[in-house]
Amino acid sequence: MASFSFTTHVAAGRAVIRTRGYLSRTAGEQLEQEIVRMLGAGVSRFTVNLHDTDLINSVGISILIGVIERVRRQGGELAFSELTAVNEEIFRIMGLQRHAPLLRSDSEAENP
Repeated sequence: MASFSFTTHVAAGRAVIRTRGYLSRTAGEQLEQEIVRMLGAGVSRFTVNLHDTDLINSVGISILIGVIERVRRQGGELAFSELTAVNEEIFRIMGLQRHAPLLRSDSEAENP
């Protein structure tokens, strides 16, 4: 599987995290640490752009569920954008769209 990486850009109080590669347990933990770090720095609105993430395994989904809950408990909001068809289907099967919006683009989060 492809290695995992991400970049973070913060503008207007929203962090956009663009992921690349296979989102597994290790990758999910890295993403979670970044979001926790950003929460600690005062950022409370997040968009995770999954355009370049071809596959998320079950443990990665589990970690994302925990991240959604953590952000919500702290009064924040988290959305996912630009999912591949496979990942969007996984999110819908797991019901994640009931807890975090699935957006076509990052700009949808800025202009709901």
